[in-house]
Amino acid sequence: MSAAIWLGRFLFALVWGALLANLVWPFPGKGFALFLILLFVLLAIHLLQLLMFASAYRHLVQWRRGDYWQIVLFGIVGWFAVLNAQPKREKESKANL
Repeated sequence: MSAAIWLGRFLFALVWGALLANLVWPFPGKGFALFLILLFVLLAIHLLQLLMFASAYRHLVQWRRGDYWQIVLFGIVGWFAVLNAQPKREKESKANL
């Protein structure tokens, strides 16, 4: 699962790179408007996912500050990374007690 998460992060990094490059170097023609709309749609969807996951799984998942950013940046791939890290976090929290 770890390799799939890193592949998903890489793909999302490429998407974010293309969408943000449009802000710095606008694409010609209607491409600028299209990529600008896609940027706002992607950001809105990821914020909605963050709201859903954080509210529904608040008590079941050990949240860290970086987890919120992972979901905003990587969406469902970030959520899978948070879930994948839970067994390790549970071991650490039990060891610290």
